[in-house]
Amino acid sequence: MARIPVHARYLLRFDDLCPTVDRHRWERLIEIVREFQIRPILAVVPDNQDSDLMRSPADSGFWEQMRELEAAGAAIALHGLAHLCTQRGRSLIHLHRFSEFSGLPLEEQRARIHTGIAILRGNGLNPRLWVAPRHGFDKNTLAALREEGIRYLSDGMARIPFLREGVVWIPQQVWEPVRRERGLWTICLHPNSVDNDQAQKLRAFLVRNAANFTSFDHVAKEFEPAGLSLSEQAYAAFAMGRLRLRRMRKQIFSNRLG
Repeated sequence: MARIPVHARYLLRFDDLCPTVDRHRWERLIEIVREFQIRPILAVVPDNQDSDLMRSPADSGFWEQMRELEAAGAAIALHGLAHLCTQRGRSLIHLHRFSEFSGLPLEEQRARIHTGIAILRGNGLNPRLWVAPRHGFDKNTLAALREEGIRYLSDGMARIPFLREGVVWIPQQVWEPVRRERGLWTICLHPNSVDNDQAQKLRAFLVRNAANFTSFDHVAKEFEPAGLSLSEQAYAAFAMGRLRLRRMRKQIFSNRLG
């Protein structure tokens, strides 16, 4: 069983990437990534049909940029297929009511995953892990991923990668750069919504902590896949409960304002 790193290490992940990503905001983040030579996880939507992700005219150079970033050490993640979260089904990470995959039959999920992988490979990319839109996936998703040769995903609230249902989960626990004492922490950012202040916060964090950032490749080599200890399962359950409670309070407050 792998040990929790004594000193915190960080992964950087960018979600909702597609040709219509907000070009100005994304380029600002790419400049920071290149400045500090970070090797992030790039969660790419293969065939985006979500109007909320259509923030700029389609960039004809998007796929070439993804290939260049992958060649420089970034890891490509399959981020669903169309990013249309209209399916109501309970996810293994229960944070949202609707998703793109949870609740669908195994064969339909496998067909979507197969199509998404084919699109990314057709654009010269090599997807190596899964990132579910809105954290929405179930046991059928994991079975489909195994059948399609994807053995890693980015999600979960533990402090160390772990094996579940034949898939290695690399935890993703925070949505902004925050310092932690120990463990492996994935910082997830959505380029479409990262404003200048948030970008500068990321840069300031990297000024102090760039040496503690790692990559998907290093994590995959360093941590032997295994189940979580009982104490780490308890920690993950507590962290998930705390996150859900915080989101519920935020939603109640938003409803009152509305």
